[in-house]
Amino acid sequence: MKRNNKEIPSVIGHAIVSSNFCIADSQGNMPESLKSDIDWNMFQSDLDKSDLVILGRKSFEKYPDSKRFRLVPTASLSGYLKEEDLIFFNPKDISIRQILTTLDLFPKKIAIAGGRLVYELVFKDFFYTEFHLSIKSNLVMPNGIPVLNGVENIIQFTQRMNANNMIQNQNLFLDKDTIQIRFQSV
Repeated sequence: MKRNNKEIPSVIGHAIVSSNFCIADSQGNMPESLKSDIDWNMFQSDLDKSDLVILGRKSFEKYPDSKRFRLVPTASLSGYLKEEDLIFFNPKDISIRQILTTLDLFPKKIAIAGGRLVYELVFKDFFYTEFHLSIKSNLVMPNGIPVLNGVENIIQFTQRMNANNMIQNQNLFLDKDTIQIRFQSV
């Protein structure tokens, strides 16, 4: 893990959503139809450039052999458990900021890979400097899991970003069905 001499890190959220702003189907799985090759490659490139990745249990279970330094919130333990390139922590016992301080970790760049509870935790417990939201305009997931609680469309998402001192600063057209909207802290 790289250290940055206690500078404020860059914290970038990454999500790809359906047109009704869901990150997973009703069973909590990400369908193949939600994926975009260009988005995936950009996402993986950014994770590779990050000093720390914060991700949820499902993502961790799907990609357990990552060589990236990871922080995984879980309710299945008290406090935290640190392994070589992995830290499990209970956010009810210790905050993200406390984990980083306790373990003397000062990452320069942190990537937030989701899911919904992780995105919400970072808003509540830490902060974002950027959020990259990719939207698949040709996909609707009825009864899916929303990217953020109470968010079903771009207006509500933008309101949540604005409430957290973030503004839209760039739109990228990734493919014929996918646009990425980038938000930045002000």
